[in-house]
Amino acid sequence: MRRFGIASLVAGGLLLAGCAPSHDPEVTFFADGEAVRITPSPVCDAKLEECKPTGELAVPGGKSLNINVPKQVAQAPWLVVFRYRAADGSVQKARSALFGDGGTYAYTLRTPTAGDQLMHVEVQRIGGFGADQNNEVIYGVDASWALTVRA
Repeated sequence: MRRFGIASLVAGGLLLAGCAPSHDPEVTFFADGEAVRITPSPVCDAKLEECKPTGELAVPGGKSLNINVPKQVAQAPWLVVFRYRAADGSVQKARSALFGDGGTYAYTLRTPTAGDQLMHVEVQRIGGFGADQNNEVIYGVDASWALTVRA
């Protein structure tokens, strides 16, 4: 009888733990008085260079975008990659510096000039590093939080 009681408690505990909702870390983006919290993108291209957005936010041209990351991101190396339409109409890609000190929980993204308009922003958590055939450092992204930016 005692074995059955202990086994039932263990099985019940495992059942409850298995039913608990998993919690993906959320990244918060805010600009111009509005905020959005998003989960990691479930769909990315083969190289994880661009992922399907899981959120959308209006950021007026020339305005900054503030980004807050949770502990699960801040304690790993991470960076921000983004695409914007320059004042001359061309589409440009850029990225932030790599954060890897474990203490960076926030970043303010500013476009190079006041006439630029953000289009797409991603926070990418780095899971590893490598080198390509030219000995250039490549980052292994293990999660990405992608945001579509409206003007």
